[in-house]
Amino acid sequence: MVTWTLLADYHGLHIAAPHVQAEPVGWEQSRPRANRIRVREHTCSCQRLIFELCTSGGLWFVRRISGEGPSEAVESAWLSARDARDLWVQILTGQAQ
Repeated sequence: MVTWTLLADYHGLHIAAPHVQAEPVGWEQSRPRANRIRVREHTCSCQRLIFELCTSGGLWFVRRISGEGPSEAVESAWLSARDARDLWVQILTGQAQ
């Protein structure tokens, strides 16, 4: 059983350095497409780039936020849950950037 103090110390995942042959992600400027977006997972805010795995309206996407702030957010294409989770793992392991 996980205690609340352990959860309070959780700060997010750290991504691996991009591989030399990492696949490029087609990032697009973030636009308001939905009233509610749920962040399912996120990377640590101690990094210059923060990534969030998000879902809304049955579709999933990855959002990338630069250190300059939320106004600089870009996002991947909106995908099925399986495809978005695959992209998320590729980003975390440095296979996509």
